[in-house]
Amino acid sequence: MASHVASSAFTADPGWRLVRQPPLLSGRHTLRISRTSIKALLLLAPILIILCFFIVVPAFQLIWISLTNLSPGRPAEFVGLDNYIYVLSDPAFIAALLRNVAFVLVVVTLEVGVGFAIALVLQMKFPLRSLWFAIILAPFAVSPIVAVVMWKYMLDPTFGVVNYAISSVGLPRVPWMTDGPTSMAVIIIVAVWKEFAFTTIILFAALTSIPKELYEASRVDGATPWQNLVLVKIPLIAPAIAIVLLFRIIFTLREFGVPWTLTGGGPGTATEILSIYLYKQAFRYSDFGAGAAIGWIMLAVTVLLSSFLIRRTYRGMFPEDR
Repeated sequence: MASHVASSAFTADPGWRLVRQPPLLSGRHTLRISRTSIKALLLLAPILIILCFFIVVPAFQLIWISLTNLSPGRPAEFVGLDNYIYVLSDPAFIAALLRNVAFVLVVVTLEVGVGFAIALVLQMKFPLRSLWFAIILAPFAVSPIVAVVMWKYMLDPTFGVVNYAISSVGLPRVPWMTDGPTSMAVIIIVAVWKEFAFTTIILFAALTSIPKELYEASRVDGATPWQNLVLVKIPLIAPAIAIVLLFRIIFTLREFGVPWTLTGGGPGTATEILSIYLYKQAFRYSDFGAGAAIGWIMLAVTVLLSSFLIRRTYRGMFPEDR
C-alpha cells in the first residue's frame, strides 16, 4: 500500500531524483469547483443583466441610429455611412474638434500642474494643514451644476460680484461671457477649479506612500530639493501621474456641463466643443443620426487615446510585454 502511494505521489527523473507530482483533481473536487463557478455566475448575473440592458443594448441601438436619418416626425431610413461622411466633412465639426483638443490639453495640463504643486505643499507640515486640505477639496464636493451656476452669477457682466469689485477700483468691466477668447479662458478656469482636487488627492496619496528612507538616502547623498523632486519623487509617482492623466483626459474630452452652462457654446461658436456640437446636431437640429455618429466618433477617439496611454503606462509590467 505504501509503495502504491509513493508511486502515485512521486516519479523518478533521469537523474534518479524523486519529484513530487501535483495532485490530481478528483471528481468530487471538480464538481465542487463547478458548483462554485455556478454560484459566482448567479451572484454576478443581476449586475451583468443590468449592464447589458443599460450599456450594451443602447450601444447597439446607437450604432443603428447612426446609420439612419432618424428625426422626429418621420420613420428612420437606412443611409449607411452618410452621417459619418457628413460629420467628418463638416467644417464646424473640424473646428469643434480642434477647440476640444486645445481645451483638453490646457485643462489637463493645468489640473495636473496645480494638483501636483498643491500635493507637494500639503506634504509639508504646517499649522492648520487639515483645514487647508478641506478647503482645497471643497470644489470637488460641490455639485458640478451648482458650482458652474455659482460662477455664472459671479461673472455676470452687470450684477456679478467680480465685475463689481473690478469697477469699484476704477477698472473697466470685463465682458466675461461675450468675448470669444475671454469666454474660453473662463471655461478653462472653471473646469480646472472644479476638478483639480481629484488630481491633488491622487498625487498626495502617491507622495505620502514613498518610504521616508529614500528621502533620507537622497539627503545623505547631497541631493538638492530640486534633484530630490526630479530624481526621487516624480519617478516613483509616475504611475499615479499616468492614471490621473488617463482619467482626466477621458472626462475632459466629453466635458459638457461647464461650457454649456456658462456660454452655451457662444458667443457664436467660440466655445463650441465636440459635446456641444453633438447636442446641437441631435436636439437643436433634430438630426439624431448625425448626433449618434458624432457620439461614436468621440468614443473611438477616447478608446484609441486611452488604449495608447494604458499601453504606455503598463509597458514592461507583464511578461508577455517584455
